[in-house]
Amino acid sequence: MKIALVLHLYQPPTQDEAMFRKIFSQCYRPLIKLIKSKRNLSLTLNIPLSLLEQMDKYGYGDWISDVKDLYAAERIELTGTAAYHSLLTKLSIESAEKQIVLNEYALGYYFGSRTGFEGEAAVMTKNIGGFFAPECAINSEVVSLVNELGYEWILVDQTAIPNLSYEGYEPVYNTYGDLGVKIVSRNKRLSDMLSFYRGSSIDRLLDAIFTSGDTQVIALDGETFGHHNTSGLDMLEDLIDAVSAKGGSFSTVCHLLPEMKARNIEHVLESTWGASYEDMSTGDAYPYWSGNDLQENLGSLEKILGAFQHSINGNGENHDSVAQPLWFYESMSDTSEETKQYLQRLFWIMKFEHSDKYWWSSKKAILGNPVLFHRGMVEKSLAYARDLVNSTPDSKEKDKILALVQDISSMLES
Repeated sequence: MKIALVLHLYQPPTQDEAMFRKIFSQCYRPLIKLIKSKRNLSLTLNIPLSLLEQMDKYGYGDWISDVKDLYAAERIELTGTAAYHSLLTKLSIESAEKQIVLNEYALGYYFGSRTGFEGEAAVMTKNIGGFFAPECAINSEVVSLVNELGYEWILVDQTAIPNLSYEGYEPVYNTYGDLGVKIVSRNKRLSDMLSFYRGSSIDRLLDAIFTSGDTQVIALDGETFGHHNTSGLDMLEDLIDAVSAKGGSFSTVCHLLPEMKARNIEHVLESTWGASYEDMSTGDAYPYWSGNDLQENLGSLEKILGAFQHSINGNGENHDSVAQPLWFYESMSDTSEETKQYLQRLFWIMKFEHSDKYWWSSKKAILGNPVLFHRGMVEKSLAYARDLVNSTPDSKEKDKILALVQDISSMLES
């Protein structure tokens, strides 16, 4: 039995500092400590800039250093993703590529080298082979973009594979056409079971894993362990030990991929890991991210702001060679005020694109949250749009954007 465990670590850019620090103490610090302590454990982590920026801002550089050491020792694999956890399927290809490329820069800045081959200022990191689309939201266009950017594999939910039932899991597929990127499917049943399991014994989990096939990819939120589930870290440690005792092992996806036999598929279905097979049968791939008027208006605003990027002065400048944290643009040295203003506006747009504004507008029920609604998360997102248009007084789109922002604010009050 070989398991590729993929943990997604993320906090939205609108997260409250006190809550971030609470989650760090509950989950992020003890999780990395657990990984370091298990010498027989390797796994795949997805860490977007949205989380790294806050780690840096709030003084958790030691955590970043620990992850860097684990990465250098090949104990963990890092994946590409969208810098601010946007639903890539809802963005233009240009906006999606900006999110992905910015996150590549962030991984290089925090986990790679800040000098080039000849000592020049640059960010470099080892090849990042895998890709995690936020919420596993993929369609054929996203897969094609990820392939064009040179990634070797992309994680998808099991519901993305055509003609596949909940019980018919296979871990990897060859993509259609001339695409070289591999489709890596998470085992939906095992991943959801681990996400929502609250039992005092891991026996049922263990039985499910060992009766599901010799190779498994299990992917879920890392915050499950210690934050969503206060007993989750103990459960994870018990599971790691029990799997090892029965002769099983945990591996990164990149190390396991060559051992997995791939089946060919002709296309992928647009899907997310939040969609059930029942949702997919009704054409609803986004059960928590679309469906009500509030979410539709937020989507309209996101499209307008995405198109607005082209009108920002300095859009064609290249900032990648400065080897500085572009997200902390206000403190960047040897940088013009014009460039800082450009970066400020760009980051307002990219941060607005985070997916949580939809999640916390769904007003649906999920385990532990009777109603998914958080007015503050949405209002903080709207602040990015207000700040953007107020900083560009000559914009032709200003009145349109502010009117839509006001409509959304009114909906939050009703």
